[in-house]
Amino acid sequence: MILLVTLSCSEKNSTKISNETNLIVQKIEKENIVMGSAVGVAGIKPEQYENFEELKKNVSKEELLLLTNHSNGVVRCYSFWALALDKNANLFSIVKNHINDNTQVETQFGCIKSTEKVGDFFINLVNPKYEDSEIKKLSQAEFNQLDSLLIYKKNNLYAGYEAIENAVPTEYLYPKVRNLVIKNHNQSALVTLSKYKNPNDIELILKNKAKDEDAESGYYSTYQAIQNFPDSRFISFLEKNLYQTLDNDHFSGEWLELYKAIASYKNQKAVELLKVPFTKVQHQNIKEYHIKFVYESILANKCKLYDDLLWNIWKNEDIITLEGFQYLLSINGAKTLELSKKELLSAYQIKNIQVTPKIEQKMFSENLEETMLNFILLNDKVTGYHIIKDKITNASVADLEMYCKKITSFKDPYFNETLFKRLKTTDNAYVYLAIVETLISFKDKLINNRILETRKKNKNMNENWGSEALDEILKKNNIK
Repeated sequence: MILLVTLSCSEKNSTKISNETNLIVQKIEKENIVMGSAVGVAGIKPEQYENFEELKKNVSKEELLLLTNHSNGVVRCYSFWALALDKNANLFSIVKNHINDNTQVETQFGCIKSTEKVGDFFINLVNPKYEDSEIKKLSQAEFNQLDSLLIYKKNNLYAGYEAIENAVPTEYLYPKVRNLVIKNHNQSALVTLSKYKNPNDIELILKNKAKDEDAESGYYSTYQAIQNFPDSRFISFLEKNLYQTLDNDHFSGEWLELYKAIASYKNQKAVELLKVPFTKVQHQNIKEYHIKFVYESILANKCKLYDDLLWNIWKNEDIITLEGFQYLLSINGAKTLELSKKELLSAYQIKNIQVTPKIEQKMFSENLEETMLNFILLNDKVTGYHIIKDKITNASVADLEMYCKKITSFKDPYFNETLFKRLKTTDNAYVYLAIVETLISFKDKLINNRILETRKKNKNMNENWGSEALDEILKKNNIK
């Protein structure tokens, strides 16, 4: 439908578009992909973005308005994008006219390639929840009005499904949402319908199964609906579906929603079902996915009944996240401290300590491993130092940097011999460069001389790009 409209509009208005503008449009059509200013691993500006810059610079507002109805979807996207840079443009009316614009366009921003409907591109560009100082956003009132249009006016945009799913349940909206479930089999509407917790909808939820071929078993939205409405009449359905997963030799993303649905009950039956995968999963390589999903489901539905399971998952399955760490820390600081030591030092023997450990806000970091280390150093410096020495000796390149930064901040010569020991044998440039910079931070002539002596003995420090980078570091610090 939208294609016929845009074609006719394009033909009708073709005489109003200048020849210069048509040349730019033709170049955009030829590339036929919406690209950002930096694409690929190297972040290079593509020729298509240069075409867009030409469009922004040389095309009038009146022409851009006409081009938002061009027959080519990529041209429509770039034209609307250019208009969105004008703080005085009436973007709301344009977006409203494109809520049935289902043309798929290919996009690339950075390394990410994907496809998106033109109507969704328009809406995402001006969505007030996405920060962008250059692009004019819809006001929240306009966006709320747009959501209403997306709900009540038939469309196939992703934004329409999202508007339905995020809608605040009201008495007025209920019949519309229920009708979308019954007549259109709309899965987003099912999730919203469940928020009403109406017993009359239980059979509707139980009978739901997505028809999409890519919908795995088809119960993704059903499980999400049950999370909103954990009625006892769904339990047998969840139990049956759980047991059907136990002999699978491939994991499914639906299982996370299944476990979240179970965890939403927060009762003994839920505990019983959440324990099932620990002993009943037939394929051990698939078991880890079950356990991870159980863990995430518990964190999404925190409850004292599930605490023992969380401790068990950390201690015996070695699964812990920053959110889980913070939650368990709030329950039992001493136990968290001991498990943190075991997490960072595999040879550590857990002790049953009763002393309440110190907790300070400054110990928390966005990095879980650093947060654990800070917590340990705050309460047990000896073990903390032992961990750092062990990590300097054995840590991968990715982890080493954090431990080197710790040593730099301490300025404690206790770690020097461990640093030099690894420096003598490492063949990894990232490792020896990190260690050298750490040692230089002590600003000690004897240490600097020892770096030079170690370099003579370790031939790896004199090869390829690492050698050149090391030369630069030494030169910068006047070490020769």
